[in-house]
Amino acid sequence: MKKFLSVLALLVIMVLPAQAFASYYYTLEGTVGALSDGGGLASAAGISIGDTVRYVIEIDTDRAGYRTVGNGQTKTVNNSYYTSLYSGTLNGYGSTANGYLKDRGYGYSAYTGNDNSAVYMNGWGSSFANLGIGDTVQQIYESAYNADSNWQYSQVTAINLKITNISNVAPTPIPAAAFLMLGGLGVVGFVKRRFF
Repeated sequence: MKKFLSVLALLVIMVLPAQAFASYYYTLEGTVGALSDGGGLASAAGISIGDTVRYVIEIDTDRAGYRTVGNGQTKTVNNSYYTSLYSGTLNGYGSTANGYLKDRGYGYSAYTGNDNSAVYMNGWGSSFANLGIGDTVQQIYESAYNADSNWQYSQVTAINLKITNISNVAPTPIPAAAFLMLGGLGVVGFVKRRFF
Protein backbone atom coordinates (compact mmCIF):
# COMPACT_ATOMS: atom_id res chain seq x y z
CA MET A 1 0.00 0.00 0.00
CA LYS A 2 2.86 2.35 0.82
CA LYS A 3 4.36 1.78 -2.64
CA PHE A 4 1.02 2.48 -4.31
CA LEU A 5 0.60 5.77 -2.42
CA SER A 6 4.14 6.83 -3.35
CA VAL A 7 3.48 6.22 -7.04
CA LEU A 8 0.12 8.01 -6.81
CA ALA A 9 1.75 11.03 -5.14
CA LEU A 10 4.40 11.15 -7.87
CA LEU A 11 1.72 11.12 -10.58
CA VAL A 12 -0.26 13.88 -8.84
CA ILE A 13 2.86 16.05 -8.59
CA MET A 14 3.54 15.57 -12.30
CA VAL A 15 -0.06 16.11 -13.50
CA LEU A 16 -1.31 19.01 -11.35
CA PRO A 17 0.99 21.75 -12.73
CA ALA A 18 -0.23 20.99 -16.26
CA GLN A 19 -3.84 21.51 -15.16
CA ALA A 20 -3.13 24.93 -13.63
CA PHE A 21 -2.83 26.74 -16.98
CA ALA A 22 -5.72 28.17 -18.96
CA SER A 23 -3.70 28.48 -22.17
CA TYR A 24 -4.92 26.72 -25.29
CA TYR A 25 -2.89 26.26 -28.45
CA TYR A 26 -4.90 26.55 -31.67
CA THR A 27 -3.28 25.02 -34.74
CA LEU A 28 -4.54 26.52 -38.01
CA GLU A 29 -3.69 25.47 -41.56
CA GLY A 30 -4.63 27.41 -44.66
CA THR A 31 -3.65 28.47 -48.16
CA VAL A 32 -1.45 31.42 -49.10
CA GLY A 33 -3.73 33.75 -51.05
CA ALA A 34 -1.40 36.75 -51.45
CA LEU A 35 2.22 37.75 -50.87
CA SER A 36 4.07 41.02 -50.53
CA ASP A 37 7.74 40.09 -50.23
CA GLY A 38 9.83 43.25 -50.29
CA GLY A 39 11.95 41.88 -47.46
CA GLY A 40 12.51 38.48 -49.10
CA LEU A 41 11.37 36.62 -45.96
CA ALA A 42 8.65 34.62 -47.73
CA SER A 43 11.02 33.42 -50.45
CA ALA A 44 13.63 32.60 -47.79
CA ALA A 45 11.00 30.39 -46.12
CA GLY A 46 10.09 28.82 -49.49
CA ILE A 47 6.55 30.22 -49.43
CA SER A 48 4.60 31.03 -52.58
CA ILE A 49 0.95 31.63 -53.47
CA GLY A 50 -1.11 28.44 -53.20
CA ASP A 51 1.13 26.84 -50.54
CA THR A 52 -0.26 25.49 -47.30
CA VAL A 53 0.93 27.33 -44.19
CA ARG A 54 0.52 26.48 -40.52
CA TYR A 55 0.14 28.72 -37.47
CA VAL A 56 -0.03 27.90 -33.78
CA ILE A 57 -1.56 30.64 -31.63
CA GLU A 58 -1.68 30.52 -27.83
CA ILE A 59 -4.85 31.93 -26.26
CA ASP A 60 -5.09 32.34 -22.49
CA THR A 61 -8.70 32.82 -21.39
CA ASP A 62 -7.68 33.75 -17.82
CA ARG A 63 -5.58 36.77 -18.84
CA ALA A 64 -6.66 40.01 -20.45
CA GLY A 65 -5.07 41.00 -23.72
CA TYR A 66 -2.99 44.14 -24.17
CA ARG A 67 -1.92 46.62 -26.79
CA THR A 68 0.93 49.10 -26.92
CA VAL A 69 0.10 52.74 -27.54
CA GLY A 70 2.19 55.45 -29.21
CA ASN A 71 4.23 56.37 -26.13
CA GLY A 72 5.27 52.74 -25.55
CA GLN A 73 2.91 52.07 -22.65
CA THR A 74 0.85 48.89 -22.64
CA LYS A 75 -2.88 49.12 -22.07
CA THR A 76 -5.34 46.36 -21.25
CA VAL A 77 -7.87 45.66 -23.99
CA ASN A 78 -11.24 45.34 -22.26
CA ASN A 79 -13.18 42.09 -22.75
CA SER A 80 -10.29 40.41 -24.54
CA TYR A 81 -8.05 37.37 -24.13
CA TYR A 82 -4.26 37.26 -24.07
CA THR A 83 -2.69 35.81 -27.23
CA SER A 84 0.79 34.98 -28.43
CA LEU A 85 2.08 33.59 -31.72
CA TYR A 86 3.70 30.27 -30.83
CA SER A 87 4.83 29.55 -34.40
CA GLY A 88 4.40 31.20 -37.77
CA THR A 89 6.06 31.10 -41.17
CA LEU A 90 8.23 34.24 -41.41
CA ASN A 91 11.58 34.59 -39.68
CA GLY A 92 12.30 38.30 -39.46
CA TYR A 93 11.61 40.99 -36.91
CA GLY A 94 8.11 41.10 -35.40
CA SER A 95 6.45 44.48 -35.66
CA THR A 96 3.90 44.11 -32.88
CA ALA A 97 3.83 44.70 -29.17
CA ASN A 98 0.21 43.60 -28.94
CA GLY A 99 -1.31 40.39 -27.68
CA TYR A 100 -5.10 40.25 -27.69
CA LEU A 101 -8.12 38.47 -29.11
CA LYS A 102 -11.30 40.52 -29.11
CA ASP A 103 -14.48 38.46 -29.45
CA ARG A 104 -17.63 40.34 -30.43
CA GLY A 105 -20.07 37.43 -30.66
CA TYR A 106 -20.65 37.93 -34.39
CA GLY A 107 -16.94 37.96 -35.22
CA TYR A 108 -13.48 38.31 -33.73
CA SER A 109 -10.07 39.77 -34.38
CA ALA A 110 -6.66 39.15 -32.88
CA TYR A 111 -3.43 41.07 -33.09
CA THR A 112 -0.45 39.20 -31.76
CA GLY A 113 3.04 38.01 -32.60
CA ASN A 114 6.45 36.94 -31.38
CA ASP A 115 10.04 38.06 -31.95
CA ASN A 116 9.97 36.83 -35.58
CA SER A 117 6.68 38.15 -36.94
CA ALA A 118 3.34 39.81 -36.23
CA VAL A 119 -0.06 38.30 -36.97
CA TYR A 120 -3.47 39.87 -37.47
CA MET A 121 -6.27 37.28 -37.52
CA ASN A 122 -9.95 37.88 -38.23
CA GLY A 123 -13.11 35.93 -38.68
CA TRP A 124 -16.80 36.62 -38.87
CA GLY A 125 -20.08 34.81 -38.59
CA SER A 126 -19.53 33.39 -35.11
CA SER A 127 -17.84 33.92 -31.79
CA PHE A 128 -14.29 32.61 -31.46
CA ALA A 129 -15.40 30.78 -28.31
CA ASN A 130 -17.74 28.67 -30.47
CA LEU A 131 -15.03 27.51 -32.88
CA GLY A 132 -13.81 23.93 -32.76
CA ILE A 133 -11.65 21.52 -34.73
CA GLY A 134 -12.63 21.64 -38.40
CA ASP A 135 -14.03 25.18 -38.26
CA THR A 136 -12.66 27.97 -40.44
CA VAL A 137 -10.84 31.21 -39.60
CA GLN A 138 -11.22 33.45 -42.64
CA GLN A 139 -7.86 35.28 -42.74
CA ILE A 140 -4.47 35.65 -41.16
CA TYR A 141 -2.04 38.38 -42.18
CA GLU A 142 1.52 37.65 -41.05
CA SER A 143 4.14 40.36 -41.45
CA ALA A 144 7.77 40.93 -40.52
CA TYR A 145 10.71 43.21 -41.28
CA ASN A 146 14.05 41.94 -42.59
CA ALA A 147 16.87 43.59 -40.65
CA ASP A 148 19.44 42.22 -43.14
CA SER A 149 17.65 43.84 -46.10
CA ASN A 150 17.39 47.47 -45.00
CA TRP A 151 14.30 46.71 -42.86
CA GLN A 152 12.18 45.83 -45.87
CA TYR A 153 8.72 44.41 -45.20
CA SER A 154 7.21 41.01 -46.05
CA GLN A 155 3.58 39.91 -45.62
CA VAL A 156 1.85 36.57 -46.12
CA THR A 157 -1.94 36.49 -46.39
CA ALA A 158 -3.41 33.08 -45.55
CA ILE A 159 -7.08 32.39 -46.23
CA ASN A 160 -9.67 29.82 -45.15
CA LEU A 161 -7.61 28.39 -42.31
CA LYS A 162 -8.97 25.22 -40.75
CA ILE A 163 -8.51 24.63 -37.04
CA THR A 164 -6.75 21.26 -37.03
CA ASN A 165 -5.97 20.99 -33.32
CA ILE A 166 -6.82 22.60 -29.98
CA SER A 167 -4.65 21.60 -27.05
CA ASN A 168 -3.73 22.90 -23.61
CA VAL A 169 -0.19 21.64 -24.20
CA ALA A 170 2.15 23.43 -26.59
CA PRO A 171 3.13 21.40 -29.65
CA THR A 172 6.58 19.89 -29.15
CA PRO A 173 9.09 19.65 -32.00
CA ILE A 174 10.07 16.06 -32.88
CA PRO A 175 13.58 16.01 -31.26
CA ALA A 176 12.23 17.49 -28.02
CA ALA A 177 9.28 15.07 -28.11
CA ALA A 178 11.68 12.13 -28.40
CA PHE A 179 13.69 13.49 -25.46
CA LEU A 180 10.54 13.85 -23.36
CA MET A 181 9.39 10.33 -24.25
CA LEU A 182 12.77 8.83 -23.30
CA GLY A 183 12.77 10.83 -20.06
CA GLY A 184 9.28 9.57 -19.26
CA LEU A 185 10.34 5.98 -19.93
CA GLY A 186 13.29 6.54 -17.60
CA VAL A 187 10.96 7.75 -14.84
CA VAL A 188 8.70 4.72 -15.35
CA GLY A 189 11.71 2.40 -15.19
CA PHE A 190 12.97 4.10 -12.04
CA VAL A 191 9.56 3.89 -10.34
CA LYS A 192 9.17 0.24 -11.33
CA ARG A 193 12.64 -0.72 -10.11
CA ARG A 194 12.37 1.32 -6.90
CA PHE A 195 8.82 0.50 -5.81
CA PHE A 196 7.89 -2.84 -7.37
